Amino acid sequence: MGRESTFADAKIIQLINDNFIPVAADDWYQRRRDDDEGIFFRKVADQGPRKGQGGSTRQGIYAFTASGKLLGYRNHHDVDVMRRFVQDSLKAWEKLPAGERAKDVLNVGDVKKVDANYARTPPKGGLILNVTTRILDRTDDFFCHGTCKFPGGQRAAHDRLWLTADELQALTPRDVKVGQEIAMPAAATYRLARFHLLDNTRGEPPMWTRAQVRTANVALKVEAVNDSAVRVRLTGAFLLSTDADAKAAQRGYDVSLIGDIIYNPATRALTRFDVVALGDHWGAGPYTGGARPGRNPLGVALELANPERAADRVPPQAAREGGNYFRADR
Repeated sequence: MGRESTFADAKIIQLINDNFIPVAADDWYQRRRDDDEGIFFRKVADQGPRKGQGGSTRQGIYAFTASGKLLGYRNHHDVDVMRRFVQDSLKAWEKLPAGERAKDVLNVGDVKKVDANYARTPPKGGLILNVTTRILDRTDDFFCHGTCKFPGGQRAAHDRLWLTADELQALTPRDVKVGQEIAMPAAATYRLARFHLLDNTRGEPPMWTRAQVRTANVALKVEAVNDSAVRVRLTGAFLLSTDADAKAAQRGYDVSLIGDIIYNPATRALTRFDVVALGDHWGAGPYTGGARPGRNPLGVALELANPERAADRVPPQAAREGGNYFRADR
């Protein structure tokens, strides 16, 4: 949230667009990967204060040249501090010898090595869903944008959910009839529950374990069929809690889901996936402090992503789990 607020500042946007090439990457991957990209990142980071001793984080904002020379480093959320950081980094660039600042002085070239252990790509033939989470408040019988004391905690959090090709095929069967029920693959059900029905509005949340999924019910029923579209209604209910007794659990989410899935019966291509989850969430994790006291409404929305858009291809946060992300039911 702090990064979003900082880099929404008009002056910072102008400074960066006019003088830099912006790049975003996940430090969790970058500090581990043994390939050209990881080696380059660590070369830059090791010139700053965070050298990753013992595998620790190198998180922060870096300004550097194409050759890997560090111009500046900060890890701050204040807009004024970060504006000065960008300006100071630009001054450091201008002080470099002219030869180091000339166009085409360095040919970076193509990546020759990619560490498959830390390269996450969407499953071939699968589906990407955008996941948006926001705290809510109750106003009489309605819900509205939530408020909290944690800076930025009222903003929406963003993630992506990946479905495999087999799971997508299971959700879009051929020759269906009105009233027919469709089985939701277990791995997809638990992936949704464990990694995407959580409060990530204030930082990096702890994922639910398999045992903490106390209830996981999803029903898919065909509601309409014609030559161009099949409409499937999705309903569900999940209880997620750190204790078998939800009333005693320090953290939990008691949530219901409803939405529509529409696909072409001939091509089986999805044209719509609009599902909302709404329920009461409570508690906080080690990196998501500042939660509102007691139980409060939390909403999660899932919709089709655009695979051509770079932001929609960013791996799910829980994909750090590697293959476990796709085996969430185990």
